[in-house]
Formats: sequence, structure tokens, C-alpha cells
Amino acid sequence: MKRQLVLVVLLQTLVLLAMIAKKQWTLATGTPVVLATAPIDPRSLFRGDYVQLNYKISTLRLDSVAGDRNFKKHEQVFVLLQPGETDAKPISVHRQRPSHTAQQVVLKGEVEWVVEDAWLTASVPDSLPSEAWLDTLQQKHEGKIVTQINVRYGIENYFVPEGQGRVLEQPNEDETIAMRVAIDRFGNAGIQAVLVNGKERYREKLF
Repeated sequence: MKRQLVLVVLLQTLVLLAMIAKKQWTLATGTPVVLATAPIDPRSLFRGDYVQLNYKISTLRLDSVAGDRNFKKHEQVFVLLQPGETDAKPISVHRQRPSHTAQQVVLKGEVEWVVEDAWLTASVPDSLPSEAWLDTLQQKHEGKIVTQINVRYGIENYFVPEGQGRVLEQPNEDETIAMRVAIDRFGNAGIQAVLVNGKERYREKLF
């Protein structure tokens, strides 16, 4: 029994070390990409200060990107990105890792939910009263369904120094929050740094 317990503890330790090594390898070798974010729910009494993040690329309208269709919940996907100075633009989404240019990167994720709705294309014209707008909307979008998917990339939670989570949850009006992430050749991502107005506020340290 004692020997079995030792083996279980050893196995758990090896798994933990492998997870840490994988993250460090991604941070060290991955391509740096800036992703615009909307931080939410920054505190957990059991895990310390952290920021829960919702990226602009977390929600994808399939009529706005190329690639595959008919995705299902929990399905693995690969999102082709065009990096930019302040944010990365999603180009296409695929079930299999797509080919890409040297200027592009591929980020791996998992479909969290799928929504099909004709109302996703709607916007309310200021010149029309609500009743007229509803009639116009029904005529214009009758039979047209837009599919929207939400994707998780494994970089939605980030720990920050104690007491600092609230600062990122409620930035000043003149502040923008972005994350610089490293994306490795397999599509895995790790957060390298928190950017406030384009400047580093916190940086992830390697061993």
C-alpha cells in the first residue's frame, strides 16, 4: 500500500512538472501577439487575485470570417490570426490546423457555445421609431440566420500581484487593457504580459 501511494504521488508530481514545462516552453518559443481584452470577475477568495478575461476574438461571427462551418460545443478549433500592433484580427476558423504565411499565427481553442440567430445582424436606426424598425428588420432578415461561436483558448485567467486585480477590472476611461500572449507552433498560448495603454503593467517570469 505504501509503495502504491508513493507511485501515485510521484505520478502526480510528474504530471504537474510536465504542465509547468509545457507552459514555459510556449512562453519561451511562442510568437508574441497582442490581444485586446475585456476583463471581468477579478477576485477569488480561494485562488488569490486574478483577472478573468474575455477577448475580442473569443466571440466569432461566422459570416465575418472564412473557414469551416457547423461547429459543435466542445469541438476543437484553430483560429487563423493576423497580428496587429494593438490587436489581432481573426481571418478564419477551422477544425484542422490551416496553412498560414510567416506573418500569420494559428491559435488553438475549444468551442464553448454556438448561437444561431437572425437578430445578430440587427442595428437600430435612429431615424425610425421602434415599431417601424421591427417591421423593417423582419422583412430584411427573414430566413437569414447568423451563426456565432464563443471560443476558449486557455488564456482566460491570469494571476496578478495581491490587491491589483480590481485595477484591471475597472480601468480608467483613458486606459485600454490588452494581453501579449505567446503562441507556439502547435497553437497553444500563454500570457506573457498585461499591457495598459500599450505599456507593460505586469510580466510573466520564466524560471
